[in-house]
Amino acid sequence: MNNLSAEAKVGLLVLGSSVILLWMTMMVGKFDFGKPEGYKVAATFDTVSGLDLKAAVRMAGVQVGTVEVVELEDSKARVILRIDPGVKIPKGSEAAVKTMGLLGDKYVDLIPPQHRVEPGQAGQERSGFYKDGDRIERSVASSDTDQLITKLSAIADDIKQVTGSLRNVFGSQRGEKSMEDILHDLRQTTANIKDFSYALRGDGSELVVRLNELVQNLNGMVNDNKDNLKVTMENVREASKSAEMALASIDNITKRIDRGEGTLGKLVNEDSMYSNIDSAAKGLSDYVSKVERLKTTIAFRNEYMFPKSKSYFTLELKPKLDQYYIAEIVSDPYAKYTRTESVTSPPGTTTTSETYEDKLRFSVEFAKRWGNLAIRLGLIESKGGIGADYFVLDDRIKFSLDAWNFNSTEPKNDNAHMKATATWNIGKVVFVNAGYDNFLNSSRAAGFAGVGLRFDDDDLKYIMGSVPIPK
Repeated sequence: MNNLSAEAKVGLLVLGSSVILLWMTMMVGKFDFGKPEGYKVAATFDTVSGLDLKAAVRMAGVQVGTVEVVELEDSKARVILRIDPGVKIPKGSEAAVKTMGLLGDKYVDLIPPQHRVEPGQAGQERSGFYKDGDRIERSVASSDTDQLITKLSAIADDIKQVTGSLRNVFGSQRGEKSMEDILHDLRQTTANIKDFSYALRGDGSELVVRLNELVQNLNGMVNDNKDNLKVTMENVREASKSAEMALASIDNITKRIDRGEGTLGKLVNEDSMYSNIDSAAKGLSDYVSKVERLKTTIAFRNEYMFPKSKSYFTLELKPKLDQYYIAEIVSDPYAKYTRTESVTSPPGTTTTSETYEDKLRFSVEFAKRWGNLAIRLGLIESKGGIGADYFVLDDRIKFSLDAWNFNSTEPKNDNAHMKATATWNIGKVVFVNAGYDNFLNSSRAAGFAGVGLRFDDDDLKYIMGSVPIPK
C-alpha cells in the first residue's frame, strides 16, 4: 500500500465506495436477481390511493409478500401481489388497503375467513388455498383522507354553529340577565341548604327521639293487629286456591283449543281459516304499502301582478315518480266579469261600467312525466286546459306554459288565456317565480313575480308532531 501512488489510492477509495453504495441501494430498493420467488395473486379495489409498488403485503400483522403491479382495469385498480413461497392464503380471504399507524405507509392486509370450510362439507368449492394466478374476490378499499377531512370540517362547522348559538343566547343583555338570575337562584339554594344543615345539627337529637317514638308506635300497631294479619293471610290462601282453579280452567280451555273444539279451536287448527286471514293480511299490507308510497306535497304562493295579486293553495299527490295529481284553489281578482250599460238623460247618452270581482277558482289536473318534460291535462282555474313543465338542474328550475279558457266571451279577453312561468326552488321549502300572464290578450296581459312555500311528507310530519295537542 505504501508503494501505491496517490492516484491509485484515490481510485481504490472511489471503487470501494461505489461497491458499498451499490450494495446499499440494492438492499434498500429490495432488488432481486433472477426469477422472483413465490407466487402471484390479484385483487381489485375501487381506489388504492397512496399504495406504492413494493408496498408490504401482511397477514395477521406479518409481512408475507409485496405489491408487484398496480394498474387500471375497467375503471378500477388491479393490484398484483407477490406472495412469499411457503405462505398459504385460504380461499375466501379478504384483501384490504390499510395504513400503518395514523400517517404511516399504505399496505395490503390479507384477512382470512373467520369460518373456514373443511373438505367434504357444504361449500367445498371455497375451501383450499389460492394458487399462482388466482384472484381474491373480496376486497375493501382504504378510507380516503379527503373524506375524513371533509367529515371533520362538517363537525367543526356544527361546533361553530353551536358556539354561535350560545354566543347569541348568552352574549346579549337578555342572556346576561338570565345568567345573573341563575346564579342568584343557585346562591339562594345554597343558603337554604346551609340553613337546613344548621337546623339539623341543632335539632338532631330531637329528630332522633321523634323517630324512636314513631318506631314504637309502629310496633304497637303491629301487635294490636296480629289477629287481623292472620285473617289477611287466610284470605291470601283462599285467593291462591281460586287462582289454581282458574289456571286449571285455562288449561282445560287450552286442551279443547288444541283438539280443534269450538270457534277458537277451528281458527287455530284449520288451515283454510289461516289461509283466509293470511290473504286478508297480505291485502291490507299491500294497501298500506301503496298509501305509504303516496308522496304528498302542499304549497302556498302569492303572485303580484302590478297592481293586482293572485293567491294559490296547491295539493300534489304523487303515487308514482312519473305520474301525479294536482288540486289547486286560486283567489283570482278577475274571476267574475260584469258589464252594465245604462241610458241617461239627455236621451241617447249611454254609460257603460265594467267591474271585476275577486272569487275562488279551482284547478284539478293529471300530470305525466317523461324525463325532464311533464304534460298536464284537466281543469285550470275552473276552465278546461292543458299545461307543460320542463325541469332543469335536478328539478331546481322549472319552466311552465299553461293554456285554458279557449271559449271566452269576455270583451277584450276573447283569446285563450296563456301563461308562461319560470320557477326557482331556492331551498327545500322556499321558491320564487316570475313570468307573463294572459299574453294573447293585450288589454289584460301583465307581468308578475311571486314567492311561495312548499312542504313535503317529512315537513308535514315534523310540523304536525310539533303542534301541541290539548289534553
